[in-house]
Amino acid sequence: MSIIIENFKKLAEEKKIQFQTKELPAPIRNKEGDTVEQKQLLFQSALRVNKTKPVGCAVIIHDAELERVNYQITYSKIGYVTDRNKLPDILTELNDLNAMRSGYYRFLVSGDGELFMRFLGITGEDVAPVMDIFIFGGRILRALLPELNKIDGIDLTPRKG
Repeated sequence: MSIIIENFKKLAEEKKIQFQTKELPAPIRNKEGDTVEQKQLLFQSALRVNKTKPVGCAVIIHDAELERVNYQITYSKIGYVTDRNKLPDILTELNDLNAMRSGYYRFLVSGDGELFMRFLGITGEDVAPVMDIFIFGGRILRALLPELNKIDGIDLTPRKG
């Protein structure tokens, strides 16, 4: 396990943030075209953004003995597109939020219509900024939930499963 991963685990404990962890294989191709197995560690949690809305959240950190590694923070299952015919208008409104209000994060719609929020970054041994961006993500989502709720064609009702 890399120093970066160890530092993130330690900081999560200090901040009393509970994560379930899981190792993810991340096969890539090197410049010779051969598939090389890399490791990533998935830190999963959940956030209750209001009384009735839980949102899955995760931090994925590349696990390698490097000076800097990539990481990703996601807040998933925020909502779902209910009318594909309105997708162009939905994306326009999300782009407006992304440009003006979402800070470090970007709202995206997956192929199956799930609305999620994501941040991509690079970190070194000082993982405090990663944790700060993770924590601010919950605040940003809480602040923008009313705006998301106004977008016609998106359902923010929590789904089972």
